[in-house]
Amino acid sequence: MLSLFAQIGYNQNYSIPINRSIESFFIQQLDTSSQFHSGIKPFFKEEAHKIINTDSLVNSFSISTNSSLLDQILNKNLIDIKKEKFSFEINPILNSGGGLEKLPSRKVGISEIAFGMGIKVSFQKKWTGEFDFLADNSQYPLHIDYLLKQQFAGQGYGYTKNQQAMYFQGNISFKADEVFTFQAGVGKNFIGDGYRSLFLSDYSNSYPYFKATATIWKIKYTALYTNFQDIRYGSGSYSDFRHKFSTIHHLSLNATKWLNLSFFESIVFEAQEGSFYRGFDLSYLNPVIFQRPVEYHQGSADNALLGGGFKIKIKKNNILYSQLLLDEFLLSEIRANKGWWANKYGYQFGIKFYDFASIKHLKLQAEYNVVRPFTYSYFEEPSRMNTLQNYGHYNLPLAHPLGANFTEIVGIVSYYKNRWLIEFTNTFATVGLDTNTTSSIGQNIYLPYNLREKEYGYQTSGGLKTTIVNNSLKVSFLLNPKMKTILSLEINNRSYKNNHSSFSSNWITIGLKTALFNRYFDI
Repeated sequence: MLSLFAQIGYNQNYSIPINRSIESFFIQQLDTSSQFHSGIKPFFKEEAHKIINTDSLVNSFSISTNSSLLDQILNKNLIDIKKEKFSFEINPILNSGGGLEKLPSRKVGISEIAFGMGIKVSFQKKWTGEFDFLADNSQYPLHIDYLLKQQFAGQGYGYTKNQQAMYFQGNISFKADEVFTFQAGVGKNFIGDGYRSLFLSDYSNSYPYFKATATIWKIKYTALYTNFQDIRYGSGSYSDFRHKFSTIHHLSLNATKWLNLSFFESIVFEAQEGSFYRGFDLSYLNPVIFQRPVEYHQGSADNALLGGGFKIKIKKNNILYSQLLLDEFLLSEIRANKGWWANKYGYQFGIKFYDFASIKHLKLQAEYNVVRPFTYSYFEEPSRMNTLQNYGHYNLPLAHPLGANFTEIVGIVSYYKNRWLIEFTNTFATVGLDTNTTSSIGQNIYLPYNLREKEYGYQTSGGLKTTIVNNSLKVSFLLNPKMKTILSLEINNRSYKNNHSSFSSNWITIGLKTALFNRYFDI
């Protein structure tokens, strides 16, 4: 099954796509291993290979046929060249399909038309390159369409206007030795073991980055240097986008066979300060974790986030996981319990059950997420646009899709057999939305926190209390494991309710898609 995300050949150290449907076929072996670090994605193929026997998984998925055409459709890459020191692959990328959304007063057609190409290249044992491009012209469900028109970005793509968008991801990786791997490219990263992440998720568009990874003993350490963009005033022109940089550190320690501890930090800083182009501050190249937050509290104007998490394996196939995100807080104000605005933090608790009720490949997952008002946001001065230093990219949050000021419960059931996969997902969120356009209640991370109306009295989900419930049932057939193409039928229900409005919608879609990245309609 490892062929789902990495092609045959041990020398090909490709990145494994961050896609949950594809992950369903292999994640149990990695997630329950005491030797693997599952808390940061994408995984490298070679680190996964140490846990999963590649050849036996590939053979178990092959479908025998006497037809060369069916063999190509079901089992092979479009172009696949393999030599002793070199390999080259080309595959089509497509998201095509359609459906219908039923709203209280009308019905709306849903269409998805996206085509592109994926290329993979490897040279000797150390070098790999991956490049994926996709052009999209789609009509989404009404609530997603509304967000796209407001934000000009969404569903993981880049700048979106008139239903048109493009997506690109690519990287070049160098495996120096058994310890160090270096990667430069444009893409997404995900930190955490949950369905959501409070540290760094794959919700927003891809971004330029350089990543250095060191794996030694029971430790995996990652230093990630990124370039995020604020597109609000660019009118779609990349040259007019405002830039900010981030240094992200993540340390994963397999402390025992049943306990993993992780530590996280992110520093976000502007590329431009007034008329001065600051660029990437070289001091932030320092790979030592938790050094810069000390300087931040000594007067740095940059935005610092800290966090930690744990993962506990219970018996053989059960996982308890958690994250704690700290943006800013005072312990004395937390004890006072007066709802001080600057007590900005979030936490996550979740549990996974693999082979539930002794049914092989049946997985249950439950997750609880809470993020306080104003978390991830930043202040703004009239003479400067330093809300750039909020934790966002392309008008979207870099962590949880709901931004801040919410509580959420997630429930997931999935089961696969052979190439068939069934997934049911439920999300129940209570979000505190803004009640006017001149002040911030702390949910929209792109509104500066100095637009708040008061200093105290902020409770999670305060403001215009809104309940959002999503239910999704997806039945998929893995058409080609190497191309990662999936034929799927999906049925969705969404309800939205507050004191000002209340409506629900249902939609059904069928399509043939390349499992390249995750897409989030449950917002």
